[in-house]
Amino acid sequence: MKTFHRILGNTHLAAVAAMILGAVLLAFSASAVAQYSEPETCMGSVCHSDQYNDWKVSGHPYKLMKAEDARNRPIPLPEGYTWDNISYVIGGYKWKSRYMDLDGYILTQDGDGTLGNGNTQYNNFTGQWSDYNANLENGTKPYDCGRCHTTGWVENPDPTDLSGNQDMLPGIHGTFFAGGIQCQACHGTSHPGNIPAMDETGGCADCHIRGDANTIPASGGFVRHHEQYNEHLASPHAAFNCSDCHNPHKKGEFSIKESAECGVACHSGIAASYAETSMYDYDVTCEDCHMPYATKSAKALGPEIDGNQTHGDVMTHIFSIDTDPAGDMFTEDGGFVALDSDGKAKVTMNFACQRCHLTSSLEELGRFAENFHGRSSSSLEGLGIDPGLSGHWWDSTRSGEGFMMEVAYVGDDVFVFMSFYAYDAAGNRTYLFAQGLVDPGATT
Repeated sequence: MKTFHRILGNTHLAAVAAMILGAVLLAFSASAVAQYSEPETCMGSVCHSDQYNDWKVSGHPYKLMKAEDARNRPIPLPEGYTWDNISYVIGGYKWKSRYMDLDGYILTQDGDGTLGNGNTQYNNFTGQWSDYNANLENGTKPYDCGRCHTTGWVENPDPTDLSGNQDMLPGIHGTFFAGGIQCQACHGTSHPGNIPAMDETGGCADCHIRGDANTIPASGGFVRHHEQYNEHLASPHAAFNCSDCHNPHKKGEFSIKESAECGVACHSGIAASYAETSMYDYDVTCEDCHMPYATKSAKALGPEIDGNQTHGDVMTHIFSIDTDPAGDMFTEDGGFVALDSDGKAKVTMNFACQRCHLTSSLEELGRFAENFHGRSSSSLEGLGIDPGLSGHWWDSTRSGEGFMMEVAYVGDDVFVFMSFYAYDAAGNRTYLFAQGLVDPGATT
């Protein structure tokens, strides 16, 4: 019996040990899950340091920041406010900053509180303040944008029930796990070894979309912001995924994959002929013309010419250019981008061309832009004598010698002024000048 009791005791101890071990493993598992919820864990130095470092300096983590974090960044405050009056900052990384009061409502008036004072949106590119819903009193504009500004957003169907509001604040109509777009917002909450496959276009489209995906909302002569997916579907690239061209962890302007550069991935023939043009010599890139700033997030950055805007602050993903000087990019009421019968859009020359060529008319630009990549010759001469040839030209093997050329349209004719600088037989500096009208498309 004694031996039996010893065996039974050992069996009992083994069971207890197993229970303890199970509890330890369960606690470890729970701890691991809790740790994984922080991006520093799942994308830290152990596993994904490169992706983490790229993500950390992109705009995604900073879509919504607590005031205690935002105050350490170079973000100014609206007149009459201190950081003690602010609960959260919306944005503040690239384009603009908006501010939430201690009840979670978005500020619409400056510190004076007088209706119409406004100046509660700070525009980073211009360093200027502008209005945001200045027709509303403070304490009336709720924050309900968490789906694209936070991770784990759950909308509160009854905002008067403060238990469903973040921090129990009446102005925040939902809850979230963390401000900004953290790892789980795109990858889900599973263990890194079991991340579900993500439809990468659909993933980006969760936020980079406005309204019906088959329309492109517009306002004030610009495409409205965060509509890249809408534009993408109306472009020649609709069959591609976002990540075919972009590294989604990187800041937008640095996110284009080398393998996706226009002249590498798809348009090598066009890129080769374009490399022989003066625009290439002036470092005009594919994106400059085909992805112009036709969208506005915070503030227009260029002048209005003949009733047309020329320069927003976000690049478009429409790509195709309308070279018709009379073309209209928007519907008659200005509320949407105009689409053709196939649902495709085109960006007009006031954005694609006039942003740089401010003194050229759309008629002049249209002559130069029409069939630009489809001309019979890939050589510079094949372009004809056009305003794009204006500039200084020289042969690096012939020091001190070259041309200065200015070309402009005069009605239906092309006016050319040229200066040739060289040396005569005695070594003296010599200038030769010529000017006159030539036929459009002439090459000599």
